Amino acid sequence: MSQVVQYGRIYDNFAYNCPSAVFYRRIATLSSSSTQSVAESQQPVHPASLWSDASLLGVALIWGINIPIMKNGLEQVDVFVFNAIRLVISAIVLTAFAIRERRAGLLPKPGLRKRQILTYAVIVSGLYQLVFLLGISKTTSGNTALIISTVPLWTALIARVFLHETIFKLAWTGLCIALAGTVIVALQKNDVSVGPEHLKGNLYVLVAALAWASGTVYSRPMLKLISPMQLSACSAVLALPLHLLFAAGQYSGSLVSLQSVGLWTIILYSGVLSTGLALPMWSFGVRHAGAAHASAVQNLVPLIAIIAAWVSRGESVTSGQLLGGSLIVGGLVTMRVSRRRRESAWMR
Repeated sequence: MSQVVQYGRIYDNFAYNCPSAVFYRRIATLSSSSTQSVAESQQPVHPASLWSDASLLGVALIWGINIPIMKNGLEQVDVFVFNAIRLVISAIVLTAFAIRERRAGLLPKPGLRKRQILTYAVIVSGLYQLVFLLGISKTTSGNTALIISTVPLWTALIARVFLHETIFKLAWTGLCIALAGTVIVALQKNDVSVGPEHLKGNLYVLVAALAWASGTVYSRPMLKLISPMQLSACSAVLALPLHLLFAAGQYSGSLVSLQSVGLWTIILYSGVLSTGLALPMWSFGVRHAGAAHASAVQNLVPLIAIIAAWVSRGESVTSGQLLGGSLIVGGLVTMRVSRRRRESAWMR
């Protein structure tokens, strides 16, 4: 009986390891893996997911509400002091979340250079923040809105040149429609001026627009190696000394104003949300939706600001603003359709 069992084992071993059996097993394995690969390739791939759209819309909502709120805050305290305090708050919030990410094991990937992070910090958290504040203080809000509305076009052009980011004709059409709507909304303010007294302020805002567009494009390759939260935290911390230096000598004169609970509410909103959590949300949208599409969503900011001003300050809404708002939404929908077509082309 034991010999029968032994012969049986020898036969089983031979049958399993004979060349024909090995050959057919390999064929079966390849067939299984190829079937799995085909099944995986048929999974819908969405580089620009709904989460990225939701994130960008959230940023537009935060920034749109921040404009009338921040206007109230800047009327109560020195511009640079307001900016320094809110950026300290945003740096604390972003650093706390970034540390939590690192403790959870989310670390930057190899290949990321410190010089890249420093350059991004100088452009976005340093240069942009300073020149935008100077521009607001030296030109009209209408001029500011009009110049900032060119950011999506600058971003698309820079992304096309440096990242070779393909933008379909339909996307360009949507971008132009949204830009036209933003211009109409800006012109409704009745304070657009080309006078020489606003020339310096207009130039500051133009530099701010170019800085934001450049920073958005520059960040996209980096976001493959570092999380949006950690990039925003590093940028905020590195640029913070510059803003503290610009506010030096103005703190003592602002102590009385800083006793206001309402002012601190505005500063906290701006620090925690507008220059805090909105930055990694923005970077997340840039990483998944592309620089051009992310900047196009920024056209919603003046529309949301109008609604926020209507609610919080009782400002009236004109028919021109409604027309401009409709064009903005229509342009963004057109760009979204173009992006979906691009995703479908990738899956073929």
